[in-house]
Amino acid sequence: MKVGFVSLGCPKNLVDGEVMLGMARDAGHEITADAHTADVIVVNTCAFIDRAKEESVDAILEMAQLKRDGGCKQLIVTGCLAERYRDQLKAEIPEIDVVLGTGEVPEIVTALAGAQTSGASPLTLFRSGPKSQDSSPKTDGNTHALPTWLYDASSPRVLTTPKHYAYVKIAEGCDYTCAFCIIPTLRGKYRSRDEDSIVA
Repeated sequence: MKVGFVSLGCPKNLVDGEVMLGMARDAGHEITADAHTADVIVVNTCAFIDRAKEESVDAILEMAQLKRDGGCKQLIVTGCLAERYRDQLKAEIPEIDVVLGTGEVPEIVTALAGAQTSGASPLTLFRSGPKSQDSSPKTDGNTHALPTWLYDASSPRVLTTPKHYAYVKIAEGCDYTCAFCIIPTLRGKYRSRDEDSIVA
């Protein structure tokens, strides 16, 4: 299956996108740079500031149009906007088949496998509804469990940067709860890769 990928936002998001591309490639999918020829389009979104949210929504709507025109079979939305507004996105843009937040990067393989199942109902992988106090993980004070996933040296990855550099994400999330910042809600609590993984 041909997978088209649109990635927006910061280098952390870019690394997540590269890992998703690596997982898709290793699962046997073909990566295409031309969204018009893709069977599945993934939009990896940003939600840090209002302008980034607008750009992400515009990209989703543009790719949703390709799906309506019959060019692709499935639209997957990932990243920070998906983490923050998963239920609203699915409700407002019905062309979206799968919503994956920042902690659900490995689920891209399951989402792509769902697109291959002919005649099946659209696969929906998105968390919704309140989590009970008994079922850790910690929540953001609203309805969703905070992300806990972190890639490591063994994660497959397709580099999309020029050949002379690549980003190495050494940590994720933040333990500070600054009133002006959404990062802990979008990326979860602070967690770091160990030294051996970073060196590898």
